[in-house]
Amino acid sequence: MSIRFRKIMAVMAAVLLFSTVLSTTALGQTRSHGDVANAPAIIDVMLLRPAGFVSLVIGTALFIGLAPIILITRPHEIGTPFKQLVVRPGKYIWVDPLGGH
Repeated sequence: MSIRFRKIMAVMAAVLLFSTVLSTTALGQTRSHGDVANAPAIIDVMLLRPAGFVSLVIGTALFIGLAPIILITRPHEIGTPFKQLVVRPGKYIWVDPLGGH
């Protein structure tokens, strides 16, 4: 592996670790589960939505890779991983209100 690639991977790992720490802190300070404005909108926009987009991309890639296996072994259950890996992150990014998590 090249040194440049290692540096890029180290920076990405640090950013993901930092965003995880901030998101858990933000979720730990929520008032109640029924609150509409649980997380401040700035944390939602700056950290949680990008993490949701990364989750959508990775989930879509995983679903595309796993879909042939699921279709062969359990074709009637194809909707379950699709909902978990693609629909939920997409719904979070484009449908849920800002600051709603």
